[in-house]
Amino acid sequence: MTAALTHASVVLATNTGASSDGPLKLLPENHFDLVVIDECAQALEASCWIPLLKAPKCILAGDHKQLPPTIVSHKAAAKGLSLSLMERLIERYGEKATRMLTVQYRMHQAIMQWASSEMYSGRLTAHPAVAQHLLKDLPGVTPTEETSIPLLLIDTAGCGLFELEEEDEQSKGNPGEVQLAGLHIQALVEAGVKAQDIAVVAPYNLQVDMLREHLCHRHPELEIKSVDGFQGREKEAVVLSFVRSNRKGEVGFLAEDRRINVAVTRARRHVAVICDSRTVSNQAFLKRLVDYFGQHGEVRTAFEYLDNLVPENYSHEGHSECREDTKLPAASGPKPQPPPVRKRNPAATKPASPKPEARFSPNGPGVESPGPKDTADKLKAMLVAFLESSEPQLAFPPSLNSHERLLVHLMAEEYGLQHASAGEGRHRYISVRKREPAGPSLPAAAAPGKQLPPPRPQDAAGETPGPAEKEGSSEASGKVDLKSLHLERVQREKARQEEEARKAQELAAGSQRGGRKKDKSEAKGKQTGAASAAAEDIDALISAAVKADNTCGFPRCKASVTTLGQLCLHCNRRYCLSHHIPEVHGCGEKAKGHARQRLSREGVLYAGSGSKDKSLDPAKRAHLQRRLDKKLSELSSQRKSKKKDKEK
Repeated sequence: MTAALTHASVVLATNTGASSDGPLKLLPENHFDLVVIDECAQALEASCWIPLLKAPKCILAGDHKQLPPTIVSHKAAAKGLSLSLMERLIERYGEKATRMLTVQYRMHQAIMQWASSEMYSGRLTAHPAVAQHLLKDLPGVTPTEETSIPLLLIDTAGCGLFELEEEDEQSKGNPGEVQLAGLHIQALVEAGVKAQDIAVVAPYNLQVDMLREHLCHRHPELEIKSVDGFQGREKEAVVLSFVRSNRKGEVGFLAEDRRINVAVTRARRHVAVICDSRTVSNQAFLKRLVDYFGQHGEVRTAFEYLDNLVPENYSHEGHSECREDTKLPAASGPKPQPPPVRKRNPAATKPASPKPEARFSPNGPGVESPGPKDTADKLKAMLVAFLESSEPQLAFPPSLNSHERLLVHLMAEEYGLQHASAGEGRHRYISVRKREPAGPSLPAAAAPGKQLPPPRPQDAAGETPGPAEKEGSSEASGKVDLKSLHLERVQREKARQEEEARKAQELAAGSQRGGRKKDKSEAKGKQTGAASAAAEDIDALISAAVKADNTCGFPRCKASVTTLGQLCLHCNRRYCLSHHIPEVHGCGEKAKGHARQRLSREGVLYAGSGSKDKSLDPAKRAHLQRRLDKKLSELSSQRKSKKKDKEK
């Protein structure tokens, strides 16, 4: 070994391995001329002095803007142990003893520019070979929206995707961000990006465990690690999960600038950050990162990915846009409009997706969405043409947004058509079909050649807006006017009631005339007629009960709830979409009492009228199972040690 070490030009060793107690004790004291310490900024200064004593000169290589030395004791770190030798020398000598490599050969220019301006005083430049490379430039990768952008921010603000709150758990996890990461990775893989070229980075070990539980069985080659595990590594695409999402605005050690710098700069062509912008923006450094992604990349909301989200600030006022239109059990009312869906920088690379309608957004860039009135008129014209045709079914395109699908549901209900939504996510569409010929499809009062006015849902109080309100809100509101159809329906209902009253009077008069006759045969006939009338009354009662069950329980509303309706938990009646909220149909006090009971019992209120899901999340269940196994193994090892002590 002495001969090998003596004739070697370069000897590789760790800091502690270069001590005089190791193999280097076989060499003379002044054998080395130069010591080079790589990644010096991540090493304790005390460990660096072990090899430094072996030579008169040294070169310290590393990046003091990345991860610092790992120190368990916070007290020791506060007293200066976390300050590396490289940082101390740079602070002392500055540019006199420092040389910076300014050309980088890894990152897309948009990824590099943020790190350069935030951490390196804007001195970094990208080599032309990597300055504009994207995922779509890789062999076998299809150009899509995901593969054509270097920066993507998936914002969970206002979506209710909060972090797990475990009192006995120091680490943090966020199941909602786990699902979002899985969906984005699935989109990249379907576009042709290899799983081995994608990295998923999370700052918390609990989140890493949850991500592995969710993704590893589908993508075995996918690397999922903490920030420390990717120091010095690189991947073509990096998905970052920031985890922290809470009402207090706490970000924990996400506030460590160098840790975030390492996480972002691991990517070569694409970075996707999943975070709650409202929470992380409480820290200035993270806020600048979010703003940079908004200016130079693309911003999407979690509503675009998950259909069953309940907005954090739930409100029943107005029919705003939502991702789900017919899955009413997930929320008890229309969802408010989510945050701005996406922002694009004009200078950013345009998506080259061959199917732009696959991610249709009425508010998206480059797509002029027609006005609410024009859209309603167009949908109404399609339904009227369908009613006049002989076609049994009409399917609307998937490009309709959730608000337009809601209008179709309301119009179809008013015209007596069967309507249902099918498909999931971006491929969701609505189809209508004609009912069985049990009555006229169009309102009876409408003439065959007369153009039907577009339906408009009633307001929250169940009253049709007056003329003044109609003029004031016709331009600002996207709701369709139902006033004329409502008046026609009231007239038909009034005429039907008058007809029933007239028949009842005739029946009563006939019974009185039959009672004056004394013949035995006519008395028998009277009994038979009474029995028949009683049977008719029972049938009428059953019909009335069925009709009441299929009609909105609000007194002044006659809308059908056969297809679209909501059951009130407090009065056990069914209501239409305009009156299903307890405060609207008169169960406000009961709803308040129920909410107070839930708050005192569970300590938290849930949006909508749903109850708390008692089932454990699979990722959380797996985490608890691992903790249980660890505890059992510790207890079993303790029992074994006691047995050995007794045997001795």
